[in-house]
Amino acid sequence: MNSTGEPMDEPMDAGRARDALGAVCAARAAAREAGGRERPRGYVIGQGLTFAAGFTALGLANLLPQYGAWLTLAGLACVVGFFALIWAGAHHGGVTRWFSRDGGPRRSAWELWVAPLAAIAVGALAAVPYGTTGWLIGFGVATGAEHVLRGLRQHQGGTA
Repeated sequence: MNSTGEPMDEPMDAGRARDALGAVCAARAAAREAGGRERPRGYVIGQGLTFAAGFTALGLANLLPQYGAWLTLAGLACVVGFFALIWAGAHHGGVTRWFSRDGGPRRSAWELWVAPLAAIAVGALAAVPYGTTGWLIGFGVATGAEHVLRGLRQHQGGTA
């Protein structure tokens, strides 16, 4: 019986379920194939440059209050550009995949964790003598450099 109390035709429902599962598997395979297209290395390098410039401008806004408003606007524009490049890169293949912690075939799990932790550590060390300004600039430059180096390494290795 189904939820309404009516008798069910079990062989027919099993057939529909099998067809639906087949359709889902085919759609997943097509999405993986479409999402596997190579991205130009400019996405990752652009992400690194906009991240570094954005956080450097935000950090300098504290240090140079006479240019604070302009530096804050420039920093925010660069951070928005960074997120726009992230979005464009994720949608390049036509399918936005969920971001997994394993990094896929291109990056190992330790790379996904060590690079951000190293950037945070650089920012924290810069914060000791220079405060918030040092943290913003150190974190931005370290993360931006990691993105640029990853983009260059991917280009040399043949993956983008």
